[in-house]
Amino acid sequence: EARGRFRRAERAVELARHALDYAMLRAGADGVVTQTLVDPGQVVAAGQPAVRIAHAGELEAAVSLPEAFAAAAGKGEATLTLWSKPGAVYRAKLRELSPAADPVTRTFAARFSILNPDAAVALGMSATLHISASDAQPVVSVPLSAIYNQGAGPSLWKVDGEGNLQLVPVTLVRLEADAALVAGGVKDGDNIVVLGVHKLDPNTKVRVISRQSL
Repeated sequence: EARGRFRRAERAVELARHALDYAMLRAGADGVVTQTLVDPGQVVAAGQPAVRIAHAGELEAAVSLPEAFAAAAGKGEATLTLWSKPGAVYRAKLRELSPAADPVTRTFAARFSILNPDAAVALGMSATLHISASDAQPVVSVPLSAIYNQGAGPSLWKVDGEGNLQLVPVTLVRLEADAALVAGGVKDGDNIVVLGVHKLDPNTKVRVISRQSL
């Protein structure tokens, strides 16, 4: 009976050690605590996140890429500029790209490793990502009302020096609040129709009106 009580006591001690071990939070790697999700004295359930940790070592930038840039994310040369230090340029390399778009924003989550960080790069900073490629086309900003699409893709009505119209297909790069960035078909300095594009046809002749703002 004494030996039985002794074994039961040993088991109780082992269970108490396990319970104490469950109350200890241990990080899987060295890093910096970026967020605490629980309060002192709070009772948490098993598996509930308590602390977020940014692993020490390689710094990364989390980016939401539009659909037009997701395919070229790993092909072009990527650089980062900090909002707090716009003069510094940091080289970046794609490390991870989500295979599916976010259902709300329709953007792809990506992570870029910062290859040449310095002391100015700190956790939580905001930055702008630039992706350039040798075969990249120049883009032109046009009013949203200039985009003409009848199901065959976006196009613009281009006007020559004699007022003749030509419907040129363009590639829609990005939509902004009141403008669209397009590539191909037009370049800086070309005259395009920005209002009433759905009422025109190639046989229509128009007169270009220049207005100078006072």
